[in-house]
Amino acid sequence: MLKKHENLLQAEVDPAFAKRARFILETVAKEKPKRILDIGCGRGFYLNAVTAFSFIKEIYGIDIQKEYVAQAKKITRDNRVNVQVASIYKLPFPSDFFDLIICSEVFEHLADEKKGLSEIKRVLKSGGSVIVTVPNENFPFLWDPVNWFLMKAFKTHINKNIWWAAGIWADHDRLYTKETLKKALQDKEMKIITMRNYLTNCWPFSHFLLYGIGKNLVERANLGTFSRFRDEP
Repeated sequence: MLKKHENLLQAEVDPAFAKRARFILETVAKEKPKRILDIGCGRGFYLNAVTAFSFIKEIYGIDIQKEYVAQAKKITRDNRVNVQVASIYKLPFPSDFFDLIICSEVFEHLADEKKGLSEIKRVLKSGGSVIVTVPNENFPFLWDPVNWFLMKAFKTHINKNIWWAAGIWADHDRLYTKETLKKALQDKEMKIITMRNYLTNCWPFSHFLLYGIGKNLVERANLGTFSRFRDEP
């Protein structure tokens, strides 16, 4: 790992995010793509992080949120980076274009998962790689005790639109097991190289504290000091 990446990960307050980010950045370092796409790039964490790799010649990011794209442009000051508003359902790129695609915490938000995967496959070069991360249906009890109990006892969960209480289900259409993710990828004839679980322990009510309360404080109260998307080199 590069020093810049270690600094980013050590400053991260969410251990689950830090584990995902380490896996993604280590995979990029191993694959050494020349042209890379971050789907659902948000406010630019991975776009900013991968600029540290000199072997990447072109870096693209897309997101459907205009305000996120605007912020991503502010923190990614490298002239290799191109960020725009676009949908996974209609990627604005030619076929067989990317060596590597990052799609982290995106599929759980999609109404049409298959259409999204079809577009990824279209723009990915033959022999290219896709890095996918999704929330695990078999999450630990302490991560979200309320939804854990509701799912185990009653096969239900808090409504995804109640952002302040929905926990791990906030704005999510589905969670995944290894089996359901594997099936989704194999249905599109994608070869799976490796699959890993990264969340093994956490703080009590982690998702509610970090993303229900914490994320909204950072965004709505402008507490930029605590944001992983700080405008810094």
